[in-house]
Amino acid sequence: MSNDLEKQLVEIESKLADVVAQKEREIVFEQISQQRFEQNLQTFQQYYPDVYNSITQYKKRDDFKFIVREGGFADFIPAGHDIPLYGVDIEETVATQVERYRNKAFFSMTKYGFGVKSDDIRIHIQYMHALDEHLADFYAQDLTPISKLPEHFPSAIIFGVGLGYHIPLLLKQHSFDYLFISEPDLELFYASLYCIDWSSIIKKIDEEGKTLFLQVGVSYKQFFATLSAVAADIGAFSLVRSYCYQHYPSPEVNQLIKEFFQRYSDFQLGFGFYNDAITGLAHGIENLNKGYEFFYKEPKAPKFPYADVPVFVIGNGPSLDDAAGLLQQVKDRAIIFASGTALGSLLKMGIDPDFHVLVERPKITYDILLDTQPKEVYEKLNLLTVDVMYPDVLELYKWAGVGLKGPEASTFFLYQYIAIKKQKLLKAMPNCGPLVVNTALSYAVSMGFKEIYLVGVDNGYINQATHSKFSIYSDENLDFKRTVNKNARHKLEGNFGGVVMATDLLKVAKTQIENLINTSKNTFFYNVGYGAKLEGAHPLIVEDVFIPKTAIDKDKVVADIKSRFFTDFELNVTEADINFKLLNDVCEHMIAIAEEPYHSRVEASDLLMRQARYLYAFNGTKFTYIFHMVKGSLLYFHCPMLTMLYSVEEEKETLEHFEKVRKLWVGYLNDIKNDFPLNWNTKCDWGLEQRKV
Repeated sequence: MSNDLEKQLVEIESKLADVVAQKEREIVFEQISQQRFEQNLQTFQQYYPDVYNSITQYKKRDDFKFIVREGGFADFIPAGHDIPLYGVDIEETVATQVERYRNKAFFSMTKYGFGVKSDDIRIHIQYMHALDEHLADFYAQDLTPISKLPEHFPSAIIFGVGLGYHIPLLLKQHSFDYLFISEPDLELFYASLYCIDWSSIIKKIDEEGKTLFLQVGVSYKQFFATLSAVAADIGAFSLVRSYCYQHYPSPEVNQLIKEFFQRYSDFQLGFGFYNDAITGLAHGIENLNKGYEFFYKEPKAPKFPYADVPVFVIGNGPSLDDAAGLLQQVKDRAIIFASGTALGSLLKMGIDPDFHVLVERPKITYDILLDTQPKEVYEKLNLLTVDVMYPDVLELYKWAGVGLKGPEASTFFLYQYIAIKKQKLLKAMPNCGPLVVNTALSYAVSMGFKEIYLVGVDNGYINQATHSKFSIYSDENLDFKRTVNKNARHKLEGNFGGVVMATDLLKVAKTQIENLINTSKNTFFYNVGYGAKLEGAHPLIVEDVFIPKTAIDKDKVVADIKSRFFTDFELNVTEADINFKLLNDVCEHMIAIAEEPYHSRVEASDLLMRQARYLYAFNGTKFTYIFHMVKGSLLYFHCPMLTMLYSVEEEKETLEHFEKVRKLWVGYLNDIKNDFPLNWNTKCDWGLEQRKV
């Protein structure tokens, strides 16, 4: 036999052996993977029923098939792709990736410093002064930033599951209090159930008291909405210091990551704080006791007969200038809501709005109103506002209607109080913050109007202009001109192209508007002008707005709105209705946790987590208003405290700085419990006079 023939026979025998070995691997994998799949399925049914439903409803494509590699690892060719996800040596590939991401870790990071420079003597502001000093001292130290992933870290976000081989390997070496795993491709997640032991992962995390959040088959928009909901449910501290891990590149996974980092700052806005909460509670109670009418829709009320009347929600953005002529034309054919300072601009145009809308609770709102218009102007106007509004503001107007703002201590207290006393369930105004234009739009939607035009609602600055030229902000003689925030760092897509620059707050306001539009079916929204583009709203230039020339009986429409949607509940809250003891006990318990001994950053982190979980246990109960009294202040401290713990390598120095802030936080809690019984019904006294001191 020739050498060539012998060589060919050896090659044939080798290939046959490979085929046999491959077949044997596939048979073994099929048996093991099917058992693993069934066990995983049972666990998802127990712990994550929504994920379970998605899995059981998923229909595999005809060519769904695993490629079983040596060592029992399976590979997979995702739909729409030509090559497998991993390659030949899956074990080494994944192990190398995990090791690389452990040693050169990437973290979300906020360098906290609240920049509080004010003569405001309220408790929260004073503690922010002190916290700023401690944080500045900490950051001034020459310490080594963490670069490798510690054995324990507060949070992790894994972008992409693939077949999941990296997850047990990572969790074998590290633990996280909050673990977020997102896989936009439902097919890949489905395939992972055959490849890794999800059941053991889930049960181990549960037994250790940690938390796992799964997002499967979600778009980047759903992804961030879910993260936002989680932050609201368990606290923003669960996300502000996160280890970030990308398992595989894809347009969908890349978009998740982009969305997270573009909107990361959103988690750290709108915390609220104790003085805001107690002031809002005092205002809400007084507004109810004074007999102001609250927004309430009877469940079986007759259909709103004026739903088809056009509504114009007016903001005070620079694009309002272009709409002066339009508003003159339609003022007798539409209902006009003036948001905050847009009132002054409209009055200069010769337009009287049907409703003025206000939302800010401090006394300064009252002072500014008197500083900008004569009292006689307000005496002719209707006001739409929220429960936390400074009560003297409502007295200025011909009529005032009040909506529940939420999520606020005042809102939850009044909701429960009215429900018990009158068996009426009021709903908080949806997406009504952070700015007054959000409140105005929320009212228009909640009343049931089906055709809503947004004018001057720019959600940003156009060519460096911040407000309409008719605005009070252009008046150099007014003291509060300096309150305009020009720190616009976000580039938003314009309604007709171009870029609109937005501050953090304006960016959040835009998102809230889009959320409201997205949930308001059968309502048409028109975004008029050259402000920021609003997803879900039809873009229109002023010249293209068409309103039928039929005049409406505006007095009749406004009267119907008042009688149909607003009720005086004739109630009177007294000191006996406030649970002073519970708030005292909550603060005492949190102080007791904070004062337990700790010797490592993990133990210090655990104290914070236990405090937070204790407080958040009151959320969603009949004591939710007590939760909101403390929640904002907790977030203002816990977010920087947790970030501080896991920012630098030097643990000893970190704990020394942490201890100083811990003592400050305990002092804050003591002041809260002592102040609440004294000032639960004290109105805000921080106005223009105090700001001039």
